[in-house]
Amino acid sequence: MKTPTNKDFDYAMTPIKVLSWPVGTWPLQTYNFVSGLRCAISIVLLFAKMCKDKITQYCPLQLLMLLIVNTEMYLDHSDPEKNLDALLFIACGILAIWKTLCFRVCCSGLVSNFTSALKDYNELLEQEKRTIVRQHAKMGRIACASVIFFSYLDSTIFTTIPMLAGEDEVAFSKSNVTQEDSLNYPIPSEVTLKFLQVPESLYVVIYITEYLFLLITSTGNLGGDSLFFGIMFHLCGQAEVLKVDFDRFVEGTENLSQRFNALVLRHQELLRLSEQLNETISLVMVIQLFLSCILICTTEGFQCILSLSNNNIVMTVKTFSVVTTLLIQLFAYSYIGEYMKNQFDTVGYRAYCSDWYNIPCDLSRDIIFVLMRSQNPVQLKAGSFFVVNMETYMGILKTSMSYLSVLRVMVTS
Repeated sequence: MKTPTNKDFDYAMTPIKVLSWPVGTWPLQTYNFVSGLRCAISIVLLFAKMCKDKITQYCPLQLLMLLIVNTEMYLDHSDPEKNLDALLFIACGILAIWKTLCFRVCCSGLVSNFTSALKDYNELLEQEKRTIVRQHAKMGRIACASVIFFSYLDSTIFTTIPMLAGEDEVAFSKSNVTQEDSLNYPIPSEVTLKFLQVPESLYVVIYITEYLFLLITSTGNLGGDSLFFGIMFHLCGQAEVLKVDFDRFVEGTENLSQRFNALVLRHQELLRLSEQLNETISLVMVIQLFLSCILICTTEGFQCILSLSNNNIVMTVKTFSVVTTLLIQLFAYSYIGEYMKNQFDTVGYRAYCSDWYNIPCDLSRDIIFVLMRSQNPVQLKAGSFFVVNMETYMGILKTSMSYLSVLRVMVTS
């Protein structure tokens, strides 16, 4: 699909396109064999990255196993740190694959919203409306940059910490792992290298490949989030533009009924687009919330407690960065859900604040229907039953902190 070349559209959509096009989920692309191939390749790479040691030991495709991200973390069952890291990568891989599949297969809602956004930018003429839309595009870029920056930072930390920690750094001082049994980083584990008979000349290539695979996982996971955040903020911007139009529709006496009907139709269209986005993201949000809570409470949070109790600065930095990324991701979803609800709730209020008393009675009575529709909140839901907003975020945060406090008492006692 041909996209406009105006600066406003490029400002809003270019970061989203850069992240979603390589994995085949860019909604304005031509859905053909090439885009499907990009999506299939990214899913295959993510699935290969999730393979654990049992698969590695019996898989005949040894060359493919050279490309598995952080294989060294999967082959040492005696190290609890690597087992928890493996759980983290598996969870992130599941999220990345699920988001890529949903945004590729169930793409009708995204295509409708991005097509509508394309039309909105082509019809953007007034400076005030342009400022509103650009402001919301900036909010989308900030959300996109935040989650992507921290995810890429985590990937870099996971890759460089083995080199920075040194050979004498042991993750858990109370574990049964001895210095002789611990793995020699930054190269992949001794078990993998001996099993695959990899020459030492390929160690650097394997290490760089693993880092690239971490970036692919981050792009599939957080890149999908950026795609959703960008279009949601644009939809909220269009709701703000609609409120400006409701403020002005009484100005002038010509074609009042026609202008009001156009605003009502626009309101209905925005509600339909928000419902389509809800249907697209509903199942993704269920898995996102479930895995995020599991990772915060049982994996990274528990690791952070153990690292603090053992004065392990390296692992504390690593786990803290991952927990920060998970919390930022949840905060972004919760904030956009809260912001969307507030934007659509105030549409009726702005219609009421207009000079409706100066228009004909038959038309002013129709404003009641706008007020009635605004009483039904537009909410972001996970699984069509669990509302995602700032109250949800605070509830998850309080529950997680309570659970971690209990774990901390158990560890220190």
